[in-house]
Amino acid sequence: MSTPSVVTQSGAGPVTAREFRDVIGRFATGVTVITTEQDGTRYGSTASAVSSLTDDPPMLLICLNRNSATASAVRDSGSFAVNVLAEDHVDLATRFASRVPDKYDGVPTETASNGSPLLVGAIAHLICRVAEQVEAGTHYVFLAHVEEAMSYPGHPLAYFRGRFGRMQTAPEAAVLREVRARVLDAGSDVEEVIDTSRWAEEFGVDVGRVHRALVALADEGIVRRQAGEYLITPVPDSIIDEVYRAKLTIETGVAELTVGHATDGQLARLRELMEDTLGFVKDGHFTDPEGWVRANERFHEYMVELAGSAILLDTYRRLCLPGLNLRALDAASYASSSLLDDHRRLVEGYEAGDLAHVLAVLRQHAQRPLEMRREDQLRRSADANPVG
Repeated sequence: MSTPSVVTQSGAGPVTAREFRDVIGRFATGVTVITTEQDGTRYGSTASAVSSLTDDPPMLLICLNRNSATASAVRDSGSFAVNVLAEDHVDLATRFASRVPDKYDGVPTETASNGSPLLVGAIAHLICRVAEQVEAGTHYVFLAHVEEAMSYPGHPLAYFRGRFGRMQTAPEAAVLREVRARVLDAGSDVEEVIDTSRWAEEFGVDVGRVHRALVALADEGIVRRQAGEYLITPVPDSIIDEVYRAKLTIETGVAELTVGHATDGQLARLRELMEDTLGFVKDGHFTDPEGWVRANERFHEYMVELAGSAILLDTYRRLCLPGLNLRALDAASYASSSLLDDHRRLVEGYEAGDLAHVLAVLRQHAQRPLEMRREDQLRRSADANPVG
C-alpha cells in the first residue's frame, strides 16, 4: 500500500538531511547500549551506530552524539563496553535512550575488567579501549581495540525506521508481510476472528509462522489478542476519540513540563522530526500512509521523551497509536494539510517558549483525526452515490 519516497537522484543537488534520514532508516541494525564509568559515575546510551573495523587486530567503531554525557565520559575515560541487546530488551533500549536521572535503577549489572558496567542478559559484551577519536558533525566517532569479547544464546533486538523489533528469517519476514497486508486490507470497519489454520493453508506455510506474525502485529496494536484468539477489530469514532483524548492529556502535561526548558539540541531534533513529517500529504490524500504514520509517531514520541520519563513514554506507547492509525488509514483516506501546519506551529511554539501557544495547537491537533474521519466518510459516500 506504500509508495516510494522521493529521494534526490544523482545530479539533482545535494541530499538533504530529511532524505538521508528517510533512506538510512531503511537500513536495519542491531541495538546496543554503550556503557562506561568515569570518576565513580556510571554512564550509558543506546546506540545502533556500532560497526566492526578489523578482526586482526580486533577493532570496532561507535558513534555517540557529542551532547551526550556518555560520549564525554567515553572520551575522558578512554574505555567502554558494548552490550548487544536481546529481542526482549525494548524497555532497556528505551530507558538508555531517555534522560531519566538514574538509567541503572533496577537494572542488574556486572562490572567489566575496565570498570564499565555490563548489562546482565545481553547476548554479547565487547570490552573496549579507545584508540582514536574523531569529530564528525554532531557526533564523536570512537575507534577502539576490543580487549575482551563474550557471547551468549539469544536473538538480537533490531532497529528499523525508528522502531524496535525482532529480527526474522527471510521466510518469517515474508509471512509477516503477507499477514500484515491481509489485516490492513480488511478495512477499519470490519470485525473478524482470524482463522490461523485457514490463513496458514492459504499462505502455504506452517501455522506457527502465522501465529508468530500475529504476535508481532498485536504488539503493534494492529490486531487484538483475546482469549487465545486474534481479532481484526473495527476502529469506531468513539475509540479514536478516547485514545486521542488520552494522547492530549499526556502531551499537554509534557508541554507544561518542557516548554521553555528544552535545550537547543532538543529543539533542533524536534524540528528535524517535524520536517520529516512534511511531504506526506498531497491533493487531500496521504502519498504514503505507512510512511506518514511512522514519521508522525517519531515526532510525537520525541515530544513526550523531552519529559525524561521512561514510564511516561511507555504509557504513551501503550496507546498503540501507530496500529490504530494503520488500521484506520489507506491510500484513499482523506488527509488534511492542517496536520502538517499543526506540527510546524508546535515546533515554533516550543522554540519561542510559548506554552499557551503550544497548548492551543495541541488541543486543535487532537481534533484532526475525527475531523478527517468525518470528511473521509462524506467523500466516500459521495463517490458511491454520485448525483446526476
